[in-house]
Order: sequence, then C-alpha cells, then structure tokens
Amino acid sequence: MTMIKSILAAYSGDVAGSSGLELAILMARKYSAHLTGVVWHGPSLLETRYHRLMPQDVRDILQRQDAEAVAEIRSAFEERLAREPDIRSSFLEVTGRSDFSLAVCARGYDIVVMGSRAAEIGRSHLSARPDVVALRSARPLILVPQGYRTETLGESALVAWDGERSVARALADAMHILETKTRVTVLTVGEPPASCGPDDDVMRYLDRHGVRAERMIRPAGRDGVAGTILDARAETGASLLIMGAHEHSKFSENRIGGTTREILDRTPVPVLMAH
Repeated sequence: MTMIKSILAAYSGDVAGSSGLELAILMARKYSAHLTGVVWHGPSLLETRYHRLMPQDVRDILQRQDAEAVAEIRSAFEERLAREPDIRSSFLEVTGRSDFSLAVCARGYDIVVMGSRAAEIGRSHLSARPDVVALRSARPLILVPQGYRTETLGESALVAWDGERSVARALADAMHILETKTRVTVLTVGEPPASCGPDDDVMRYLDRHGVRAERMIRPAGRDGVAGTILDARAETGASLLIMGAHEHSKFSENRIGGTTREILDRTPVPVLMAH
C-alpha cells in the first residue's frame, strides 16, 4: 500500500490556519510521516503599491516586521509540535512576489494541507492562496475549513466524480487515503459519464485497489451542483470530500471555478483536490 511519508502544512500562525495544522498533525501521526511547516510571504500591500515612492528606511521597517512575524509563526509551530514527540518535523520559510513560489516548493512533498486563508489586517501577504497552490503545484491539496476540529481522522469519504481529468487526478492522488477508509461513496451529479454501467471504470479502478465503494448518481437540485454534492456529503456522513480543482477559465488560470469555489466556501469538512 502506498503511504503518505511527507506532508507540507502551510501555516500562517493565525486562527484560520490552525485547523489545517491540526489535521496535518493527525495525518502525520497516522501515516508516520514527516511534517514540514511552511510560511510563505511576499511583499506587503503597502510595499507592493508604493514601492517606488517608499524610502529605504521604511522598507527596512516593513521587512523587520515581516521577519518578526515569521519568527512568531515558527515559534508557534515548534511549540505545537513539541507536544508531539513521535512526529518528525521541520519548518521552512518561502519568499517570493507570487504564491507560485509555494506551489513550486510543494512539488517535493506527497501532499499539502492548508487552512483557510488568513484574514487579519496586515497579514494577507503571509498566507498563500490555496487556488494557486492547488492549480500549480501538481500535488494534491487538502483545504481545511476555518474552525474545523476533530480528535481523530474520519473513516468515510465522498468522491465527486464527473469523469474529468482533474478529478481523475484527485482520485489517484487520494488512493493512499481511500485505501484506509471503511466507507467510500462515488457521487456523480447529473448525467453519468459514458463509462458508467455494469463495467463502471471508476468503480473497477477502486475495486482493484481493494477499496469497496458505493455508487451514487443524483440530479442537480435547486441549490445546483455544489449544493447537491454538499447534501450528499451530509447524507453519507463523509469526513473528507475529494474533487477536482477546475479552473474558472483559461484566461484566469489562477482562479478556481465557480462550483469548486462554492463548495470550498460552504463545506464543513476538509476537501482534497488536485488539478
């Protein structure tokens, strides 16, 4: 069985990001994986807007403030992991003018775990956008909703299957997780892909990996595709939702599409997505 051995947890030290760190700790414990905490930061909003007008001494002050913030985040991470003596851990600082630098860093890990993006005033540049990391890292990403808390990893998962490339990639990337679940449901909203039927390709694929799954096909309800997926998640009690990270359009390559975005905004459980 393929196992997760290297987890990258994007952490900004804020309340919104702590839920992601806690899930990453549970995963590291379950899979005996190495956990690397990472903080990304680019230039602050002030520095971005007024760089050419800003004196060097002001830029130096802003950079010192960022260095102090990163030191606090590292300290908080190390203090939390000190309570987990059985977990091997390390911490990274990634800088760059674009969140894409974190996406590049993520390629050296099995999976990325992120909490909701930080909202504190003055700290937005210390938290990368999950959509950029999901769409550009070529690695699966688990986004954990703000306030999510659990003592143990759940044993059920829902796969939102539409037969598209991105969800096929997410399913393959999630196989090492699905192989440990006791209940897996494969949901298609609307017309099923042509491969559905007695020889359903996705079900055969899961079966050959030893994953016993149930098939669910539902029409889109009043609340659209996203609402139907979330309703099915609640009905099955799934503790993890697996789906593709669809781009909004080729003209807006760093933006996640509307259905995916709606689910991420409303889901009460973590979402594993890949592109």
